Amino acid sequence: MLKVIFLMTLLFSGCSFANQSFNVFVKREFNATDFMVGFGATASMASTNSLLKGEFISSFNYVEVFDKEGTVHNFASLDTGVRLGLYGQFFIYIEAGFDAFEMILKDTRDEDNFYDLQQNNQVDGYAGLGVGIDVSNIRIEGFVKARQIDGDTWDNNKKIFYGLQLSLFF
Repeated sequence: MLKVIFLMTLLFSGCSFANQSFNVFVKREFNATDFMVGFGATASMASTNSLLKGEFISSFNYVEVFDKEGTVHNFASLDTGVRLGLYGQFFIYIEAGFDAFEMILKDTRDEDNFYDLQQNNQVDGYAGLGVGIDVSNIRIEGFVKARQIDGDTWDNNKKIFYGLQLSLFF
């Protein structure tokens, strides 16, 4: 399914003549035990002549993380955030955001633990730093993010994620 979405995006981007203010991407984040794969979109918030730009970013992800006791938790997330950076052929940015699914929808990940009185489930959030290269209508970037992921009765074991992202401009 992800291959079909990627190929459709690639085909559509080849026919697009926009001013590169919108792009779609696929990404993979990981650490020693956990991973996240997703696809999403960004929209630029600055004039095309400025190197200092901001972006709104949103991605739909499949997440698989281990808690501190070694139990695996898998779920969908909708990362929503903002970026601020210096963008040229090479670029650097900072990013911050949160899981909009967890903020909007009732988190049902821990309903089987009804007997546990611990209720420390915070809205999952992240902060990150990224660098990359922009070549024509394709952008490749690497990043590191500190993520807070938890449920009512568990916290994720690792907080730092590394990742790669491939973006196509429209």
